[in-house]
Amino acid sequence: MKTSSKKIIPITELRRNFGAITAKLAEIDSLILTKGGEPFAILKASPEEKKKRLKKSAGAWKDTSLDNGDIWREAQKKKSRKTLIDL
Repeated sequence: MKTSSKKIIPITELRRNFGAITAKLAEIDSLILTKGGEPFAILKASPEEKKKRLKKSAGAWKDTSLDNGDIWREAQKKKSRKTLIDL
């Protein structure tokens, strides 16, 4: 789905921008906090928060042009594949 993403920030930046940083925490793999320029702690969103965020965004294309089975069937085709894959 997505590659592992880590962000490194000083602990003072976390203190100054706590709300904005924690709002985006579920979107990244982990947040490495530094203290005096050295890694100090690792902060991650809980699995429940990540699931909640995923469920919220799962139907984002509903009622748009992407809400069309033909588009997804075409996307599953591969020139070398003779049959469609089951998801």
